[in-house]
Amino acid sequence: MKTICIIPTPVRLGLWAGFLLGSAFVACAVPVTFQVNMSVQTALGTFDANAGQGVEVHGSFDGWGAGLQLFPSAADPNVYDGTIDVPGNAGSQVQYKFVINQGGTQVWERDGLGPGGSQNRAFNLSDAAQTLPVVFFNDQVSPPGPVDVTFQINMSIQKKLGNFDPAAGHLVEAHGAFDNWGPGITLAVDPNNADIYQGTVTITGSAGATIEHKFVINQSGTPIWEGNVGPGGPFGNRTFTLGTSPQTLPVVYFNNVSQDPGAGIPVTFRVNLGVRVAHGQFDTASGTVVVAGPFNNWSTSVSPLTNTVENPNIYLGTYNINTVSPGGSVAFKFVLNGGTWEGGDNRAFTLESPTQTLPIEYFDHVPDLGPLAIDVTAPDPFAVGISWTPGPYIRLQKTTNLNGPWEDVADTLGQGSVTYQPPADEVQRPTFFRLIGP
Repeated sequence: MKTICIIPTPVRLGLWAGFLLGSAFVACAVPVTFQVNMSVQTALGTFDANAGQGVEVHGSFDGWGAGLQLFPSAADPNVYDGTIDVPGNAGSQVQYKFVINQGGTQVWERDGLGPGGSQNRAFNLSDAAQTLPVVFFNDQVSPPGPVDVTFQINMSIQKKLGNFDPAAGHLVEAHGAFDNWGPGITLAVDPNNADIYQGTVTITGSAGATIEHKFVINQSGTPIWEGNVGPGGPFGNRTFTLGTSPQTLPVVYFNNVSQDPGAGIPVTFRVNLGVRVAHGQFDTASGTVVVAGPFNNWSTSVSPLTNTVENPNIYLGTYNINTVSPGGSVAFKFVLNGGTWEGGDNRAFTLESPTQTLPIEYFDHVPDLGPLAIDVTAPDPFAVGISWTPGPYIRLQKTTNLNGPWEDVADTLGQGSVTYQPPADEVQRPTFFRLIGP
């Protein structure tokens, strides 16, 4: 019988995994108790335990799968709790959210409840059983009341840049969580200042709730959204704390651009396409790469990148950014072949003067060739099956010393699996594997 220890770690364009015959595989899991107070939701009518509705917690601890059903605690029937074993290493972050199950219809907590306004709640896993503090569903600690909130924005710089022209019928709007990111409200010019636009909306929510929002230029039906301008959620939304009486928010500048950036600041963008090339998903001879953002109206052709002789997998290009002042946030994404966009949220960086070169990024935030899977069920007690996601330019390498040298495992180029039979001198030594691309 064979037992193994698998240790995944990024190495160049791949992952390595080590196995030592006779060692033990150890999986760590910590009992974690989740707690949520549902009293406000009961008062609002969004949760009715008497109608058979339930409370669940879902999260990264089970791949956002079935989650865990919670039940009223003995100490306080308004507090629902439950315990589940959460796998992971001490210190690793676990994300989660509470969910109301209304007879099969799931009502999830809103985004922005996590650290720094991030999308999900989160905690760091301990090395022993832990009980998380009681929180209120959606962080609503009291029944909501209507509050008039006035938004204000200075559009002077956007006028100078030509992005906002009231004479051409352009409008400025406020959108946000106050209407579930619906139609928003159209702002009107301040009678005392032609550069400032204002609008008031009545928001129903709990005092102390964090409300996310953004401003949008409506160019005759074409919306131009602000980029990453605040701490709220994964999209960098603006935020404010809801009060109990009418409140007027401070005047801000669209995209936080408070001075004319003039000719702009040259910024060099860089992206590594080695993973895409290794998997046969991009051809360096014929493929195209561009960087898109508000600085070029998210064009898929205006700002192309080119590779270098030294490393044909790395593409770069330098472009002037004149839509944001130094210190402002710039959103962007890389696009392949005129239409393959990176997934997920926009990338962003803080503009610096007088020039700036950004770190090399991996397309789609994928820095490796994927994991290695180890199978020790082969009939031979010393043989091991190894599998991975294949690519035309991917091969397997091995070593008995992480400092090298590494050598190719025969006949693995372009394949997705191999049964490895260690030579006699490796049987009592750890052997490590990694995937390598071109």
